[in-house]
Amino acid sequence: MKNIFSKIFLAGVAAPLLMAGCSGFLEETPLSNLTDKNYYQTQEDAEGAVNAIYECVGIGSVGFWVGTGNANTPYGGTFYNNFWICQDLFADNATHDNAVYADFDNFGLYERDDKVKELWYSFYRAINTANTAIDKIPEIDMDATLRTHLVAESRFWRGLLYGELAKIWGDVPLRLHASTSVDELFLVEREDRVAVLDQALTDLQFAIDNLTTGYRDGYGRPDATMATAVYAKVSMIKAAVTGDREAWQNAADYAETVIKSEKYDLFPNFKDNFIIANKHGIESVVSINYGGDDLWKSQFNVSLLPPEIRTYSPSGTEGPENANYWIIPTDNLYDSYADGDTRRDATIMKSFTYSDGSTLVFEGTAKYNQYFCKYWDTSVELGGKNSDQNYPYMRYSEVLLIYAEALNELNNGPTTEAYDAINKVRDRAFQDNGSGAHNLSNLSYTQFRKAILDERRWELVLEGSRWFDLVRLSENFTATIKQTKPQSYVEDKHKLFPIPQYERQLNDKITQNPGY
Repeated sequence: MKNIFSKIFLAGVAAPLLMAGCSGFLEETPLSNLTDKNYYQTQEDAEGAVNAIYECVGIGSVGFWVGTGNANTPYGGTFYNNFWICQDLFADNATHDNAVYADFDNFGLYERDDKVKELWYSFYRAINTANTAIDKIPEIDMDATLRTHLVAESRFWRGLLYGELAKIWGDVPLRLHASTSVDELFLVEREDRVAVLDQALTDLQFAIDNLTTGYRDGYGRPDATMATAVYAKVSMIKAAVTGDREAWQNAADYAETVIKSEKYDLFPNFKDNFIIANKHGIESVVSINYGGDDLWKSQFNVSLLPPEIRTYSPSGTEGPENANYWIIPTDNLYDSYADGDTRRDATIMKSFTYSDGSTLVFEGTAKYNQYFCKYWDTSVELGGKNSDQNYPYMRYSEVLLIYAEALNELNNGPTTEAYDAINKVRDRAFQDNGSGAHNLSNLSYTQFRKAILDERRWELVLEGSRWFDLVRLSENFTATIKQTKPQSYVEDKHKLFPIPQYERQLNDKITQNPGY
């Protein structure tokens, strides 16, 4: 019972108290004498409750640095490592070089896998933190418009998180209030997947209708247009699950609204998205904020880069100091790029050139022939280590691809607008400068669907996309993965993740997904 109550405390009380200030970067302020009973009194308290959500989805420092004392604490926040690593491993984009991710790579995934448990925990910790803000802020005596904005901000994150939960696990417990007892936290049955997605959409619509401008703007905080983009994404998830035409129409309509807003655009070069100076730039829709001091940095460099760059450095000082290449790109991914697609070399490197002009070719020297380099901004982070790089949960290129996909589904084939959207992404990828040299045309419904699947693969590597793209868009999920991983144990059951056994031991009302 001690483990249960410690988990409730950290998820429902400690996290909202962790963050009090909100400036250019979310700053930690220790609050030693506050309790759940006396904290929620002022506008500053309300803002602190909402700021705590960003800690949960980002670094997860309550769990990482303090711990629950029960050895079940995730390493980092919801989007820190596991979310984006697992979804390329649980597909055909990546293989592992860290045993903790082996079950995803070989499709031996089972209900006791630690990464599944950590991911589940981090989602519900963030949701419970959002629920705390949603429950408590309406009681605070403050400016009514700002109060509603803060509730809308919290509901934006809850909607986004529930959309992902339903995507990954299907039916999940739907908790809409902060947990204050064991019963509320653990004795809840799974809710139908579609109902969870509908609630996510309801939350996002509330955010669209109630987020204001000029208050808490920027640095990854949501506004109405951002919420509209995520609404399109969750509608796409619902449409893929149900085949519902209205959901596809909503995906198309909301994506079109974002496009017509002209708030976002594509950077001239794909690699521009991953230059740290461009954080929260013109293409960034939803970005998980990292940087500042060491506490808040991301781990892309640690997760992806090879140590051999520094080992063979002529000066001994160039290249990442702490690199572990937990996952590496498959040959199938590298070979899938067409000649001239600039995204390939911006995503995967086969060599590294030092400042003196000498080049290290990985083949025959490093452990693997190629490594992911997508998030490595060598102009400012040549030494690797923890990074100031943000995690791009959603970029404008994905809005364009959602729009194109939805139009194809609605019209049983691509429209002019669908071609315009996907070709805009391809024009940037091939640096065609409007020439149309790599434009798609004259495709059937099935051919365009495959084109969307491929384009998302090349565009969204390591952005939490590939696994579900294969689930909904591939003609044969298992056969597609077997082409790249013939020794894997992939089955149709892997179209969902298993419910973690640890959760089911705490809550015997939660059933398991079929096949696990």
